[in-house]
Amino acid sequence: MKTNGEREYKVDVEGVVYGMDGIEAAELSQSLFDTVSVGNTACAVFTMTFHPTAAPPRMAQVRALARDKGAADWTPLGIFWIDERAERDGKLTVTCYDVMMAAEREWRPADTEAFPMTMERAAQVIAAAMGTDLDPRCVFNSGYTVDYPAEGYTMREVLGYIAAAHGGNWLVTAAGKLLLVPLYGSMPPETRYLIEEEEGSAITFGGVRIRI
Repeated sequence: MKTNGEREYKVDVEGVVYGMDGIEAAELSQSLFDTVSVGNTACAVFTMTFHPTAAPPRMAQVRALARDKGAADWTPLGIFWIDERAERDGKLTVTCYDVMMAAEREWRPADTEAFPMTMERAAQVIAAAMGTDLDPRCVFNSGYTVDYPAEGYTMREVLGYIAAAHGGNWLVTAAGKLLLVPLYGSMPPETRYLIEEEEGSAITFGGVRIRI
């Protein structure tokens, strides 16, 4: 496992828990953007090579956690779903994505929804359709609205439009909720990162900084 030797990791795959003795390698990749921009909908990717005690079911849920060695509490790194897998020499490598992947479907609101719809309401409806919620720290302009989506528009595209209108980007928190992160101004607490208390250096998981 990629680690500095001072971290412990635990991964729950559909109720089957794997620790440092069963995980050979793991990596978390998440970024709001490649270059400074707005309107992005970041999807975190978690890859892991481990020795499974049983074959995980299709689209199995994966919860990854980390902690300092000797600490009592685990810090959640995110909630993911297995999308790809490859088995070799008794080891299983899985590629997992967070709930943003569920936004790749066409958005067809219920007939009971009224349009134009506020962007806040649209985000709530889309989050529910994805099977999650909005982080309560999201802030929306109450005067911004969206029209009924044109045919073929995905929920992720509409989320991107909402993010761009607010000068920000979407990510999925470690708790699995959608968070609108403004590019400028105060950042919600969920976007802060863990750092070493003594030296102030970033704590990483597979080379990626851990968000709290």
